[in-house]
Amino acid sequence: MKKKILVLAKAEPLKSTKYDAVVCTAGITEDGEFIRIYPVHYRLFCDEKTNIKKYDWIEADCEKAKDDKRIESHKINPDLIKKVGHIETDGNWAIRNRILLPKLSKNIKELDESGASIGLIRPSEVLDFIYRKSDDAKADEAGREYNKAYQMIFDNECGLKKIPEIGKKLDRHFSYIFRCDGEDTKHNIICEDWELYQSFRSWEYDTEKELLEKIRQKFFDDFTTNHDLCFIMGTHFIYKTWIIIGLYYPPKNSTTQRYLDLS
Repeated sequence: MKKKILVLAKAEPLKSTKYDAVVCTAGITEDGEFIRIYPVHYRLFCDEKTNIKKYDWIEADCEKAKDDKRIESHKINPDLIKKVGHIETDGNWAIRNRILLPKLSKNIKELDESGASIGLIRPSEVLDFIYRKSDDAKADEAGREYNKAYQMIFDNECGLKKIPEIGKKLDRHFSYIFRCDGEDTKHNIICEDWELYQSFRSWEYDTEKELLEKIRQKFFDDFTTNHDLCFIMGTHFIYKTWIIIGLYYPPKNSTTQRYLDLS
């Protein structure tokens, strides 16, 4: 079945023995339903002919996944994806808000009870933003091998001469600590947002300390002060635990607040 999908979240790429480099991609259909699509090859996000971005409308032939029981998961034919539009902001996120903010869930508990594996929440309080590097030698080695694999994939599939380092997600983790409305629980949940990790890879500073300070300034200080930060949530395929797979951060203004009041 052909579906029109607005791309909302691109998680950090994963190495797949079956599909090579793939990106966990989540979106919302024109009917207002969350959807997870795979396999979406990494090359679709870096090839000049496709160059799929967040908030692009795409058309894809979808069928309910057989080996993934999560209700939103659909398998697609990646060779037949067609980009058919894009939602710009032009300083005003009204159109994006009209599509996404009605999908807000009150808290993690509500998401759990819904049986969904993709959702959108707006924390009542974002307490901290944490960076952690693994001390596990095996994870470090896996990261190096992961990076080599992606280097080869970039060379072969994308034809890029200079490739940013990939694979940091295996030994570096960013997490948000937050609370939701109606819950006493303090959540500490890893963030897999591609924009966050790509910023870590591509921003150039003299020291990692300086880089992390700049990352925090944007993804914590700015997003919690000047934006209405929301988390696009998805469950882990194996463990079924919630992960932040994308960030939605409309600027704080009357237009955004109107939709938040209605949701």
